[in-house]
Amino acid sequence: MTKPLLLAALTALALAGCGRSDDAHKPAAPAPASAPTASAPGASSAANAPAASAPAVSEAEQTKAVDLARAAIDKYKLTTLPQECLSFLVDRADDTHNSVEVLENHTPACGGDPNTAPRVVTLLIDKNTGALQKDDPATGEYVPLK
Repeated sequence: MTKPLLLAALTALALAGCGRSDDAHKPAAPAPASAPTASAPGASSAANAPAASAPAVSEAEQTKAVDLARAAIDKYKLTTLPQECLSFLVDRADDTHNSVEVLENHTPACGGDPNTAPRVVTLLIDKNTGALQKDDPATGEYVPLK
């Protein structure tokens, strides 16, 4: 009599832990610079601030970096995707450079798997001169745009 009860209890415990959990291990996608998000009212800005070693890129710097990236994509034909099918993530690379990661934006209009955002190119922008470099996938180094 106790054996069937024990089996029933073990089965119930096993089934309780068998929900889908693959989404729990996926990192949240960062918000693209082309679509900034606002903090919740009353939320601490310290909780959303980046580490002290990497100060945040100002909104003006983000806008300038995205504008330079868009112009470079057109001028140097870095992708055949239309601009509305691209997202831009701006980050501070060091004291004198910002990096712009250009990603595919998979919307219904653009197509593709909406759960993915493949990287197109990463650009390195000199904040003083505006000079642009792109990552070379073969070497992993940045090379000047030509």
